[in-house]
Amino acid sequence: MSNEQEREQIPLILNMPHLVSPLTKIISGLVTILFWSFFSYLWIPMMILVAGLLGYHSNRELSYVQQMGNFKHLTFSYMMIVLALGGSLLMWALQEYLRFRNLNRRRRPVPVELSDLAHYTSMKERDLAEWQSSRRMVAYHDENGVMLQFATSASDEVLLSA
Repeated sequence: MSNEQEREQIPLILNMPHLVSPLTKIISGLVTILFWSFFSYLWIPMMILVAGLLGYHSNRELSYVQQMGNFKHLTFSYMMIVLALGGSLLMWALQEYLRFRNLNRRRRPVPVELSDLAHYTSMKERDLAEWQSSRRMVAYHDENGVMLQFATSASDEVLLSA
């Protein structure tokens, strides 16, 4: 049995979770817990802010606010930072819009002239015109990719031999 046949018969490990090693499962679980913990940690300031606005104040939160100064001042500072960052992104978007607003960068490519194509491929213009107008064409190549001959749908006889 060849390697390709063996690969087709072996199901993917993603579809067979019981084939995953226990060490991999443990490490994957620990990494997941670590990143969820970090994500939750990033939301703590927002949760404290919402709790404070809803009227909930714990001793720890109140002492933190007293150490940092006035709670309203802290909220105002956060708001100003968010506005500055958002404003800078809006200014950048406006600058890019003004820079590229009148440019049409999606243009159709210039059609290639038949004579240029014939010169590039070292073929006859008559043969190229026939290729372009045929509905079906079979090209025969050698092992180096050089075209040896071709046949069109009008007649399956060989029209060009190199």
